[in-house]
Amino acid sequence: MLKSLPLPDKFFIFVKGDFCNKKLRIKINQKVLRGQPLIFSDNFDVPIHAPTSGLIENIYFNSDPIKKNIKIVVSSDYRDKWIRLNPIKNYTKHTPEKLIKIIHQSGIVGLGGGQFSSAKKLMLSINKVHTLIVNAVESEPYISSDKCLIYNHIDEILIGCKIICWITKIKIVFIAIQENNVKLISKIHDFIENESLFKICIIKKKYPGGSSKVLIKSLTGKEIPYDKHSIDIGYLIFNVATIFSMKRAIIDGEPLTERIVTFLSDKNFLSGNFWVRIGTPIKYFLTKEKLNKYFIESIYLGGPFMGKKISDVNYSVLKKTNCISIAFEEEKYKNITEQNCIRCSYCSDVCPVNLLPQQIYLYSKRKNHEQTKKHYVLDCIECKACEKVCPSYIPLVKYFKQEKIILKNIKLENNRKKISLIRFKKREERLLDVKRIININDKNFNLIKNANLFSKQKIDKNINDIKKNIRKKRVQDAIKRMQSKK
Repeated sequence: MLKSLPLPDKFFIFVKGDFCNKKLRIKINQKVLRGQPLIFSDNFDVPIHAPTSGLIENIYFNSDPIKKNIKIVVSSDYRDKWIRLNPIKNYTKHTPEKLIKIIHQSGIVGLGGGQFSSAKKLMLSINKVHTLIVNAVESEPYISSDKCLIYNHIDEILIGCKIICWITKIKIVFIAIQENNVKLISKIHDFIENESLFKICIIKKKYPGGSSKVLIKSLTGKEIPYDKHSIDIGYLIFNVATIFSMKRAIIDGEPLTERIVTFLSDKNFLSGNFWVRIGTPIKYFLTKEKLNKYFIESIYLGGPFMGKKISDVNYSVLKKTNCISIAFEEEKYKNITEQNCIRCSYCSDVCPVNLLPQQIYLYSKRKNHEQTKKHYVLDCIECKACEKVCPSYIPLVKYFKQEKIILKNIKLENNRKKISLIRFKKREERLLDVKRIININDKNFNLIKNANLFSKQKIDKNINDIKKNIRKKRVQDAIKRMQSKK
């Protein structure tokens, strides 16, 4: 059952990335409306919109050089007044470029967890893909936000699929769903019975079935090559929540300000699927009696497998947050320490992308980054299946995440070195060109100087000859006059 919650008194909007590349469109004490963009967008980042109408109470700039984020505090006025919306009734009368621009300006990103710009993904897929895959598979076993969205809004999701097909010229749509969702499969079938565009693809219930690499392998038998994406082999994958948001952005003109979030807890807590505004603080879900150290340390953004543990209840719901879960750790698991790897290969047996976690772990401990890259650590989807079966209680994914960051920094450093080398070579070429020009000018100057010197000597010689001839003629004339007098 899909539920709604009353508005909290304050929203915390986090803008990640370097502030130099983010330009705020608002200031403190400014009134905003729901859907009003808070930052300027660019080619890499989509805008973030106000989740409700109210007042910009404060703006905090994080001085941490690693995190580099901005926190915008929006105080609600409880009126929830929208900006002026511009819905489109017939999207086929508009060009794909204009529709992609609307999707970008509406702040749509991958809501399955990737948080990659959907507009950029659509732009990259034009004339490169032949099939749209609707990802209706929940990666986590206990999350049901996508199922709830399909059950309540399947008609709008199908419209969103048609919009994507219009933009990318795709002729076939696969709706991937797990075999245990019998009611959802029946409902989807009723809606697409007379639609030749859509096909239902039922896959086995397996964790983590929602990963794009695992999904492509399950549906087509193909593997996404290393350092490539599904678009490169002709498949465009979108989560159902992302498709629903695209439909709302085009047909209803609504920017992305809310999403469905699954809340997992015991009977003493709020639980179920809720429409939650982006920026809702985590503490809003908890009562004051429960805000103690034990529970705060047990809050996860995400499911029990791939969730991110947080310790600050002022952290808020992001666009990619599809679940908030409270894990109750038993006493016997609290003091477990990491043991040495016994090379049992259990982690390799359960890895859904056929990696060798024990080898990657050993190389990462030895800081052999070249070997970790050769063993495809970057292809790890961080499902933590290897951790769950490890008898030595090694937090393998923790090491893999650290290794990914190191490899990313190495790649950035190598790129900087290459750019510096290219700039150095260009500078050397410019200096050589300047030297050549100077040498050519020096030669020309010497030639001109020598030519001028030669011409001056020639003129002086001619003048002396003329003077000599004049003197000679005067002498001859004087001799003639003397002879005539005789």
